[in-house]
Amino acid sequence: MLAACGGGGGDASPPSGPTTVPPLGTQCLSGSVARLALPAAATAGRNQELALLACPGSRLDSVQWRQTDGPALALGSARSQALSVAPAAAGRHAFSVDFSDAKGASYSGTAEFTAAAAGTAAMLIRGEPSVWAGGQTSLRAWVDGLAVADYPQAHVRWSRVEGPDVNLGDATQWRVIFTAPAVSEDSLLRLRAEATLADGRSLSQDFNLLVQASPPAAASPLFGTGNLSSRVYPYLAGGAHAAELRDCIYTPTLSNDKLCTLGRLPILGTETRGELPTVEQVMARVLVSNDWMGQRFEAFLREQDGNGDFRRLLNATTAIVIGGRVRPSFYWSATGAIYLDADYLWQTPAERDTVSEAPDPRSDYGNDLAYTMLWRYVQGNKSAGGRPPVLERTSRDSAALLPALGRLLYHELIHANDFLPPRVQLLLNTGLRVYEAVPANTASEQLRSQLPFYSQEMVDLGRVQFFGAASTAVQRAYQPADITRFFSGDRVTDEYSYSWSSSQSTPREDAAMLAEEALMQLRHGVLRDVAITPQFKSGETSADLVVSWGQRGRVGDAAIKPRVALVLAQTMPWLPAGFTNGLAAPAQLRAGLTWGQNLDQSGLAMGVVRPLSATERALEADLDSQRRGSRKAALAR
Repeated sequence: MLAACGGGGGDASPPSGPTTVPPLGTQCLSGSVARLALPAAATAGRNQELALLACPGSRLDSVQWRQTDGPALALGSARSQALSVAPAAAGRHAFSVDFSDAKGASYSGTAEFTAAAAGTAAMLIRGEPSVWAGGQTSLRAWVDGLAVADYPQAHVRWSRVEGPDVNLGDATQWRVIFTAPAVSEDSLLRLRAEATLADGRSLSQDFNLLVQASPPAAASPLFGTGNLSSRVYPYLAGGAHAAELRDCIYTPTLSNDKLCTLGRLPILGTETRGELPTVEQVMARVLVSNDWMGQRFEAFLREQDGNGDFRRLLNATTAIVIGGRVRPSFYWSATGAIYLDADYLWQTPAERDTVSEAPDPRSDYGNDLAYTMLWRYVQGNKSAGGRPPVLERTSRDSAALLPALGRLLYHELIHANDFLPPRVQLLLNTGLRVYEAVPANTASEQLRSQLPFYSQEMVDLGRVQFFGAASTAVQRAYQPADITRFFSGDRVTDEYSYSWSSSQSTPREDAAMLAEEALMQLRHGVLRDVAITPQFKSGETSADLVVSWGQRGRVGDAAIKPRVALVLAQTMPWLPAGFTNGLAAPAQLRAGLTWGQNLDQSGLAMGVVRPLSATERALEADLDSQRRGSRKAALAR
């Protein structure tokens, strides 16, 4: 507080009187805490940005925008320092803004702008309108009325118009991905997209991105290089745990020596005494980067958690973070929280627009090996869990989220309950941090000691595939037939089960993969395919890779089911006895056919080899990007 108040000097002069804070305006005056950045008068263009910038020496904490006049606009980021809106017609728009600074003092002001009429075939830029310095983000340009097939025929180029220098990387795509420049105070970065369409028309649109000076980081931050935190806030601003969520879960100020104890932020199960949490109790533990993320998560729990599994599993967590820049999703025993990529939750194109398209930073290891392993979830002989192409601007309901979000939640929450199983959740020492409270003989440790891996070859390959270990000549010589021999005779469901570094005493992904596949099948009727194929060649897609060996529903193998039963007994003791008896025996995929041709197994049973449709190929391409993003160690730590 002394540093924040400018104290610590030796000046013995009498204290000055209270500082008068000028009304909020577009300039930082003496005593100003913040200033506004507004669109120019009668600005034309589809998107308009408004921003609240902290003045030098100040830092803003909470912000709330409200529209007070003019045709209603969608305020997708009304609790952040910046808004990007898209007026449909010319006219005046007015807003109020309430905010507080880092010292807790509250302020308010007003803002307004007048939009000009947008032209025909106007260009629109969408993306999250603010980013912390050093954070990776993305923007995408659209053209009203332009057909999907016409985008590849047009030429586009991005450039910086004003503001701090930035490397835009490949600036010739409709989407631009970049790292926000380092700044010491809130700054505006004005970017421009210029396009020439196939019919010769030229279009241009600007976007004013607020680059925020990030909060002061700890000397050795928990979220360091390669895994930076991003702006989130408690979904319930006045919730019982709001202060602890802000301090203990996802902030640059967090370090190993500043981790919160279970006394300061207990797990949800302490509050529920091990009973089924209410949705309201869960939502009081949620942090988001935009309100819609909390709204979609709440709706998902109400509509898709009929068995209560997700809520019961959440008893092992301290918090749920949902962010547009959380990538990849993970559980971390340092904080006891799960961190979810909001890309799993959007339901409208406008919501998707606020989720960064920056790729998963994990490396694509193992490219020098002669094989690859593919996976997908299938329901009714159709692929489940892929996202429609972004250019199609489609919506989806909460049921459509289940194949991808459901498996993700099962996976990460099994990690949480592996580290803090239900049997210990009411006995935790409140003076300990989460990772210090992990008991002996967890489900993963029992798997390791009682039902371990058979294949050392796959364990060693896992360190190449997921940790970047250099491959040996012997490993590079392995052919798909060799991998089939190693893997098919083992008791695991996926090669990700072998994500086990040499520094870890216990593999953790094994338990999560077993439970994920079993629960998706038994609770939701969604089966998992796994296959071994030759390695990708340049220009190939996974749909056209020829299957050497594969299975649908491998988790139902007689040798694997006892391992599943062990994990579920430890992590989900509320399940009925004999629950895993319902797992179907695995079905063999057809060797010699492609991965795409193996999707429709009912057709193959009747002798019909059905090629993938264009839509199915697009979904497979999206799944392929998800698979390629998992080539590094899991972040269940």
